[in-house]
Order: sequence, then C-alpha cells, then structure tokens
Amino acid sequence: MPKANRAWVILFLFTLSARGAESIAGSVKTVLGGAVVRRGTQTIPAHEGMHLLVNDILQTSADGRLGAILQDGTGIGLGPNTELKIDSFVFEPADGKFSLLLRLARGVMAYFSGRIARLAPGSVTVETPVGVIGLRGTHLAVSLDGT
Repeated sequence: MPKANRAWVILFLFTLSARGAESIAGSVKTVLGGAVVRRGTQTIPAHEGMHLLVNDILQTSADGRLGAILQDGTGIGLGPNTELKIDSFVFEPADGKFSLLLRLARGVMAYFSGRIARLAPGSVTVETPVGVIGLRGTHLAVSLDGT
C-alpha cells in the first residue's frame, strides 16, 4: 500500500476512535409525548434505546415525559416542561473514579440512586437555579416552579 493511502487509513481509524471516545452516560428507556435531546448544535427527537452522552440536555414539552437509566443503574424520570443536563458522568469502578452531576434548569425530576451513590457517597450532585442537592444514595423528587 502506498504511503499516501496508509496515511488516509490511519487518519480514518483515528477519526473512528475519537468518535468512540464520546462518553456514553446511559440510554433513554421511555418517552411519552414530546421530548428531545440537545447535543451540541443538534436537536434530536428522543426515542427509546437512544444513547445519552455527557453534556446532553434532555428537554420535555408540555405533554412530554422521559425516563432514562445511566450506566451505573441510576434512574431518572422527567416530567412535563423539564430541562436537565447530564453535566458529568464518570463510572470507573476498577479505577475508583465516580462522579455524577446533573443540572436541572426547570421542571420535575425523579431520581433513583445507582451504584455511584452506593460506592462513593458524595459523588452525586444535582444543581438547580436555587440550590445544590448532594445525594447520598436515595430516591428524590424535585419540582422547580416558576422557572
């Protein structure tokens, strides 16, 4: 194979591995009504089985509801008119690295703790416009009115 062709093959393989490096945080389990995932400049209709990535913003409409499960078993349920960003998700038990940061901008969220909260209490945080919730392995429901 000529050197020029080898360079293109190496560049192509590097591009594929960089895409695979996107951190999959979890997946959509249920969608009722209107729900989208904002990923960078894209707005993608949410659908069951869709992978969720770190930095995705989940949004539901007035008739929308969305359920998601993260890689560590954390369950998240979103009610109507909700916006939630998966700001950070690290679940690397072999290396002892754990982190989950969710940013709830508006709406209703139910949270069911997964293994991150059990293995590393203090590693799970939900930020809202009015305060920060540090979770230590629990179930939680949050409703932000007037936002």
